[in-house]
Amino acid sequence: MIGVGTAGPIGSEVAATLFALPPERGGWSAIDPARFDALDERPFWIALSLVPGVGPVGFARLLLRYGSARAAWSSGSELLAELSRLPDDAAPALARLRRSSAEAIAARVEAATQAAGGRIITALEAGYPPSLATVDPRPAVLYLAGDGESLRAACVAVVGTRRASGYGRSCAAEIADELGRAGVTVVSGLAMGIDGEAHTAAIEAGGRTVAVLPSPLDRIYPPRHRELARRMVASGGALVSELAPGHASGRPDFARRNRIIAGLARAVVVIEAPDRSGALLTAAAAIDYGRELFAVPGPIDAVASRGCNRLIADHMAMLVTSAASLLQRIGTLPGERQASVLNLSDAEALVLYNLLRRAASIEELMGPTRLATGPLASALTLLEARGLVESYGGATFHATLAARRIGRSGGLEGR
Repeated sequence: MIGVGTAGPIGSEVAATLFALPPERGGWSAIDPARFDALDERPFWIALSLVPGVGPVGFARLLLRYGSARAAWSSGSELLAELSRLPDDAAPALARLRRSSAEAIAARVEAATQAAGGRIITALEAGYPPSLATVDPRPAVLYLAGDGESLRAACVAVVGTRRASGYGRSCAAEIADELGRAGVTVVSGLAMGIDGEAHTAAIEAGGRTVAVLPSPLDRIYPPRHRELARRMVASGGALVSELAPGHASGRPDFARRNRIIAGLARAVVVIEAPDRSGALLTAAAAIDYGRELFAVPGPIDAVASRGCNRLIADHMAMLVTSAASLLQRIGTLPGERQASVLNLSDAEALVLYNLLRRAASIEELMGPTRLATGPLASALTLLEARGLVESYGGATFHATLAARRIGRSGGLEGR
C-alpha cells in the first residue's frame, strides 16, 4: 500500500517534485508595459527572445538593466553579462543574430509564423492573454495559432500523466466535457494520455480548448496529435508556444510549458500524476501563482495516483468528487444536457448501472448483477457495440462518457 500524508513514504518524493524548480523572480512586477512604445519595441522583443538563455527571467533582467529591448539589443554581447546559466552557444548565436537588424529578424520570424498558421504576440500588446500578464515570470513573446478569444475566457487546466489508466481517461473526459459545455476553455499540454483525453472531450462537447506546446507551431509535439491540434483550432480553440518556428525544443521548454498552462488558468485540475511528473510541476506553478488547485483521488495502491493523493492529503489541492462539483467550486454552472432514452435490455441496464458506479472485470460484475458468465458477456458485447462501454486491456470494463451522460439524464444512475 502506498502511504500519503506527512508520514507517508512518498512524502519526500512528491514534495521534491513540487518544488524541484523553485520559481525565480524576474522582476516583471517592476516593469510597467505602458511606458513602452509597443510598435517600436516589437522587433527588438522578438529578436531578443531568440537568444539562447534569454528566457522570461533573463528578458525581464535585460529590460530592468537597459530600460528597453531596443537598448539591450544595441548593447551587443554585453547583454550576456546580465544573464545567468547561459548555454554554451549563447555568444555565437547572438553574434549570428546580430548580422541582421532586429527588424529583419522579426520580419523573417513573422513570415515563418504566418506560414505555420500563427501570429506573434508580445507582452506589450493588447492580444496578450490577460491571465499571463499578471504572473512573474511571464513569456515575453508568444506564438499563437487559432482564436485568441479562447484565452480571454475563463480557463481551467486539466493535466495528468501520459500513461493514463482507463479510470484516469474517463475522469479527464467527463471533467473536460462538463467544462466545455459550461463555456469554460479547457487548457492542457497536448501530451498523450490525460491531456489528449481532455482536449478531445472539450471539442466533442462543443467547447473550446487550448494547448500549450513544448515545441514550435510548425512542429506539433507529439506528432500523433497533429490532427487533434488541427481540430482544436478549427473548433475555436488555440495553440500556444514560446518557441519560434524552426527552433528545436529541449527539456527546459517542457518545464516552462507547464508554468504557462498554470498561468493561463484560473484553476488547475490534476488527474493521475505519479512522482516527479510534469503534472506535479504544473501543480507547483499553480500554487506559486495563487491559482485554485484541484486533484482527482485514485486507488491507494496506484502509482499513477500518488501525486494526486498526496496533494489532497497535504491540503495542497481540493478534492474533486465530480465534474459538477468542480464547476460549482469555481463559480460556473454546468451546461444544459439533452435527455436521452435508451432501449436497454434488463441485463444491459443492470450491467451498465454497475459500471456507472465503478469500473469492473467480468468476475467482479458477476456478484452484483447475479448474471451467469454467458449472459454477462453478451450484455457487455452489446453495450460495447452501442458505444456505452469500453474495455482496457480486455479485462476491465468502463462506462463511456456517452453512457454517463445518458445515465444522468435518463435516471439510470439512480436505480
